[in-house]
Amino acid sequence: MYVALAVFGGVLGLGITGAAVYSAWMIRQLWQQQAASPHAVSQQEIAAEYLSRWTLLDYGTVGLFVIGLLLLLADLLAVLRDKAAFPDYHFAYLLCGIVISVMGMLLLTIRLFVVIGLAKSGVLKRPVAPDHQNKPGHAD
Repeated sequence: MYVALAVFGGVLGLGITGAAVYSAWMIRQLWQQQAASPHAVSQQEIAAEYLSRWTLLDYGTVGLFVIGLLLLLADLLAVLRDKAAFPDYHFAYLLCGIVISVMGMLLLTIRLFVVIGLAKSGVLKRPVAPDHQNKPGHAD
């Protein structure tokens, strides 16, 4: 059972890491496309437009947080129930894992507040790409 959970956690973690790399790559691609465009828009506006949507990375982060925290709390309760059955450092590992999980959720919450702040400042209301409705030959 532990091996199956470890493999599942590893695959899930690699998937979320891949989503993070994909998000960074996508923003970089949008920056390069905009740099080649005759109508320049700032890199902050492009990143704000992309990150204003709820991405796979956000869903994965919340999922990892919930699953990881449940497993850590279950193990912590087992350690607290029978301290003699576990080595002394096991408790410290569990607390470290809980702190890391909570920090990940804190970073997602900070991202949420940054996006809300950008939305209130009006940065997200400006279009990233210019309107080409009257010039179909210049459309992407």
